[in-house]
Amino acid sequence: MILRIEDRSEELQRRLRERLARAEKLLCAEHGQAIEALTIHGFGNGWFDARYTTCCAALEAEAAAIVKERC
Repeated sequence: MILRIEDRSEELQRRLRERLARAEKLLCAEHGQAIEALTIHGFGNGWFDARYTTCCAALEAEAAAIVKERC
């Protein structure tokens, strides 16, 4: 998985590390594919916007459940 975190601080990456490791292990039940890429834009106060590149919406939803909207 290609991961890009667009945030000025290292704190967001540190807080997300465990969650990202879990999301990286996900495989799509229907297609057998992993998440291709994840881009995280940090907005401050723990809020961020995550954009996934996946084979389908089901895998994206599963990953989003792990990598929450607020960290």
